[in-house]
Amino acid sequence: MSVAENPYATPRSLLSWMPAREPLFLVVAPRKFLVMVLLTLGGYFVYWLHRHWTLYQQASGKRLWPWVRVMFPACYFCSLILSVMRELEQGESTYLWWPRCLATVIFLGGCLPFTVLWLLSPFAALAVVACIAVLQVALALQLQCAINHLERDPEGEGNARLTRANWLGIAGGLLGWGLLVTGGVWGAG
Repeated sequence: MSVAENPYATPRSLLSWMPAREPLFLVVAPRKFLVMVLLTLGGYFVYWLHRHWTLYQQASGKRLWPWVRVMFPACYFCSLILSVMRELEQGESTYLWWPRCLATVIFLGGCLPFTVLWLLSPFAALAVVACIAVLQVALALQLQCAINHLERDPEGEGNARLTRANWLGIAGGLLGWGLLVTGGVWGAG
């Protein structure tokens, strides 16, 4: 006997419909993130932070002032990590990461270059700052992987291709890299 024949029968359709939600944070493929941060001379990092805070502000309804958070990343980066942590804790799937350790290391890494500049020779300070920058990019990549998991796109396929705007940013970054290398060669000679 079917539902049409028995009006008191339990419906057999799947009722687990979930409305589409606005993204809380920006999804970026890990490979694209690395390419953009390195080739734009870190300029993409500014866009990346601003986009995260803007999306989070829109989805949460909180007043956050994204530009202020971008201007002082050492102060607000930990807040971004902890916001992602809270959202992941509310989800039904688990993600293995250490957000408090990540926030602590990023904060210390953001403060350390200011103290290193006073203690070391200029060349040694540049080497230490470069190592800290590489560490911070690797840690930011860990955060991006957690965000991708939160947004249910672990590989970042939704934002894996380079757009025209990305190519313009890369062109500007490569020009900056060229100026840095040229200035370094002429300054050393």
